[in-house]
Amino acid sequence: MIGMRSFLDSHTGNAIKAIGQKGTDTGHFYYTAMTWMSDSRHLIASAQMDGDKKCQYVRVDTETGESTVLVGSGEWAGGIVSPDDNLYYLDGPTIQAIDLKTLDTWTVCTLEHGNRFYEPLSVSNDGRILGVYWLEGDQWMIGTVDVASGKVTHAIAPKFERPYEVANHAMINPVYDNLVFFAHEGKTEHISDRLWVLDTEKGLTNNIYKQQKLADDTNGEYVGHEMWANNGEGIYLVKYTSSPLKPAGVYYADKWGNGKEYINGDYAYWHAAPSPDGRWVVADTHEQPTKIVLIDLQDKSSKLLCEQPMWWSHPGHPHPSFSPDSRKVTFTFADEDNHLWIGNIEI
Repeated sequence: MIGMRSFLDSHTGNAIKAIGQKGTDTGHFYYTAMTWMSDSRHLIASAQMDGDKKCQYVRVDTETGESTVLVGSGEWAGGIVSPDDNLYYLDGPTIQAIDLKTLDTWTVCTLEHGNRFYEPLSVSNDGRILGVYWLEGDQWMIGTVDVASGKVTHAIAPKFERPYEVANHAMINPVYDNLVFFAHEGKTEHISDRLWVLDTEKGLTNNIYKQQKLADDTNGEYVGHEMWANNGEGIYLVKYTSSPLKPAGVYYADKWGNGKEYINGDYAYWHAAPSPDGRWVVADTHEQPTKIVLIDLQDKSSKLLCEQPMWWSHPGHPHPSFSPDSRKVTFTFADEDNHLWIGNIEI
């Protein structure tokens, strides 16, 4: 049974409300995928995770502690909550849906030829379009799904060269649903064209963050962990501290490559997520224990929220993100027995 407990962070004194179950592992969705319902009260937890990251999806009332099992066999990072309170989740070649208010269920779409979708999912702010990607033969496909009709549209096969041929992390723009982000995956020191945006109406792609190179023509900026701003105008990303060219930290890139902006580099940032209201970015750090840091986008200052143990591997990365009302920061941490819980801090 999912439970809740509260404690104070020993480094900052901030109150943490934790959701989980002693002796098992509980997490939230990937940080680019909303894990909260629109009321910012009910959260979808990935509970009783096993070694293959299989889990239950459980709706938790964070005020009363009441919980409801929604899906008996899901996959961590395979789900997302839409702004209109539908849970979409991957099930091999299909995308399934649950209305989180009525608990009605249906199948959104099915991929042909036995192919399967890969996580994470993304959804537009109006709930109409999903951003998806899959492997077809030896080609990675970036596409979209029309939720109402279930139509899967193959938008592009990027065809990156081996050994870094993977295109992934397809994210539909929250506002401009003709724009789809995708990442050129691989070792960041070797990838000099990580961030791409496709305009499905014009059939054009653009590398929106032009990474600088060193004098010997090797990559000078190691970047990744991207997420759209909620207004759709650009993407937040992290330039890792291992980058030869400084400053490292959180950056912002315009949606079509018309400029980039350095935000903050006070810590060794790892993942960074903007708040829905556009006021904040929350980030974790690549260290043990991890630091959860709040960045104010008005003055670009940072504030340490907490320091908590984490796992070095998925699904134990902290992956901090926000509730829809931008008032709660949600992250995964490890307890005293090295089991995972969901932590929430009011900001």
